[in-house]
Amino acid sequence: MRFSFYVHGLWIISSILFFLGAAIAGNLQYVEGTNESSFALAIIIAFMFFFFATSLVISAAVNAREEGV
Repeated sequence: MRFSFYVHGLWIISSILFFLGAAIAGNLQYVEGTNESSFALAIIIAFMFFFFATSLVISAAVNAREEGV
């Protein structure tokens, strides 16, 4: 069986993006002094990290299926 570095690289990058998205989303609190726009921006950034990480996982699954890893 061939070891595909491309598929495993996508998994590693997606796990880093999942970690960054979870770190941002886990620290979100709307407290006194929080600006509405900065809070919304943090939510959007966390969502984008999750979105890109999920896209990489889907891409890795498709590539693994095509290559027969």
